[in-house]
Amino acid sequence: MRRAPSRPAAGEFETVIWDFNGTILDDLDLVVRSVNVQLADRNLPELSVDRYRSLFGFPVEAYYRAIGLDPGRESMADLSAEFFDLYVPGMAACALYDGVRDALKTFRSGGARQFVLSAMEEGLLKRTIDRLAISEFFDGIYGLAHQEADSKVSRGRELIDDQDIRPGAALLIGDTDHDAEVADALGMEVVLVAQGHQSEERLRATGRTVVQSVGALRIDAVSKA
Repeated sequence: MRRAPSRPAAGEFETVIWDFNGTILDDLDLVVRSVNVQLADRNLPELSVDRYRSLFGFPVEAYYRAIGLDPGRESMADLSAEFFDLYVPGMAACALYDGVRDALKTFRSGGARQFVLSAMEEGLLKRTIDRLAISEFFDGIYGLAHQEADSKVSRGRELIDDQDIRPGAALLIGDTDHDAEVADALGMEVVLVAQGHQSEERLRATGRTVVQSVGALRIDAVSKA
């Protein structure tokens, strides 16, 4: 199994692909608050942050079932729309994780192209990146066409084809085991950060490199190969 280094070296990657929620955007508390409203409305037990991080994953339908929501009785589209009605108003208070802006600057100064690949609906994704004033760092922003947050693999393949990316010279940075699955499917390296939507224990179970935060990457410099 290939593993990405925790300290990317100069010249190693010509492309860096970022996950967004839980990797760039610190929205963990907002997500837990939002889903707890859904659970409370159905008289279901609410989640602690730790419990959420032990259960969240892809496919989202399986996660919904694990917390007591039933996509068999309520459609994924309806559950997702309800969640986003609760979540979106709070996004304005969500900030970048510490170290993200510095990492974006370092990758850019080293000559790497940077992209976002997210399970968030693309219009909302682009508006949020604009609000955070980091659009200038990205050569492309790839989200989904809907709000149901399913697999990013097919969108990742479109990104590779659209942007003529060499997977063997690309690094994906994410915060879930699904990001490791995406990297494997796309043939690229991955580093997982343990600050977001899954616990460090679950990330380490993937066998991939795990760091505590984006800041812990301690990037020296990355230049175009």
